[in-house]
Amino acid sequence: MDDYFLLEKYHDLLEDGAIPSDLYDKYDVKRGLRNNNGTGVLVGLTKVAEVSGYYVCDGVKLPKEGNLYYRGIDIRDVAKMAGDDFGYENTCFLLLFGHYPNQTESKIFKAVIRDQYELPEGFMENIILKNPSKSLMNHMTRSILSLYSFDEDPDNIEGFELIKKGVSLISKMPAIMAYSLQTKTHYLDHDSLHIHFPKKEYSFAENILYLSRNDGKFTELEAKTLDMCLMVHADHGGGNNSAFVGTVVSSTLTDIYSMVAASMCSLKGPRHGGANMAVLDMMTEVEKEIGLNPTDEELNTIIQRLLNKDFFDHSGLIYGVGHAIYTMSDPRAELLRDVAYKLTLEKHSEKFELYQRFERLAVKALEKKTGKAACVNVDFYSGLIYEMLNIPRDLFIPLFSVARVVGWVSHDIENLLYSNKIVRPATKYVGDKK
Repeated sequence: MDDYFLLEKYHDLLEDGAIPSDLYDKYDVKRGLRNNNGTGVLVGLTKVAEVSGYYVCDGVKLPKEGNLYYRGIDIRDVAKMAGDDFGYENTCFLLLFGHYPNQTESKIFKAVIRDQYELPEGFMENIILKNPSKSLMNHMTRSILSLYSFDEDPDNIEGFELIKKGVSLISKMPAIMAYSLQTKTHYLDHDSLHIHFPKKEYSFAENILYLSRNDGKFTELEAKTLDMCLMVHADHGGGNNSAFVGTVVSSTLTDIYSMVAASMCSLKGPRHGGANMAVLDMMTEVEKEIGLNPTDEELNTIIQRLLNKDFFDHSGLIYGVGHAIYTMSDPRAELLRDVAYKLTLEKHSEKFELYQRFERLAVKALEKKTGKAACVNVDFYSGLIYEMLNIPRDLFIPLFSVARVVGWVSHDIENLLYSNKIVRPATKYVGDKK
């Protein structure tokens, strides 16, 4: 009876509370904080990161090669700076402190991170293991909020305090993620429980693989590949949804744990953090339909079926192709394509060639349909990489979040230092007045 009543009232709401779409144009309201030409509404200033994929001339959005800058350095160059070493920790330093670390700074900063790998005493047993969840993102978010209780001065949001708390949070994310996975695997999936304690001699990427794998084993190439994934996911400007959510929440002067938890909740949504799973599922169905070595004609046919809502999820979307900002290229996809190829040689996977051929033809098909430049985005190859790394699907979005905490913290500190206004936009009332 209660459900019927609520359903009836809900249908009343749909009829009485409907907002005609033309009112958004009438009052020049920016849906999703987007201008009519697809560009984002400017809501802040930043020196942390810049996403560049088009330029505007006379109000028209025009394509260009894509760039992602961390503190003014192109992500391609950030990747090169790592050389033969692991680069994620240096990337964190760059985003937090504004310059790429020299050898001494890098050595000290890595030691600072590794010294804080472990969780507070009793945290794993009392906070993580006792509270399994179907969603690792929800479980991790709850754990982050619980860290508030283990901080002697949790509400202190002075700049240096945020740096210290932020670095501590970043350091603990691999353990939080791995133990959340083990909790779900054991209590909900009824498998064996494997707990490893972090190793200070391991890099951030190595530590993730060690903690999350039952046998704790990995190859150097596997760790270096994951390290690249972490680097390209570390930030994507202050306008992406989760970073902006963090800015909105922290502008109220709440604590850093609440800010990161809010950003985690944003990233969990499939429109933000789950696209690589959609790509993997789509390509799995493509493989089932036409095999690993189809002809170009067979590939073009399946692509047209996707666009015509006649295949996979019937959405008309080709997952992993196209982006809100990048037009001609996504630099993150380029970097991941390269490491995916190297990993393919070690794993003897036959899928990479299919992905490359699909990319080439799908981009052409989408450009023909829309009349606009298109490219594959970061999600197109990240799912394939995670699959080759034997990373369970449960970790796809959590891995994204682990990499992105440094970006959220960097934007949080910057906004509190220099903007320091509560985010308070306006909406226009268009209902009846009685």
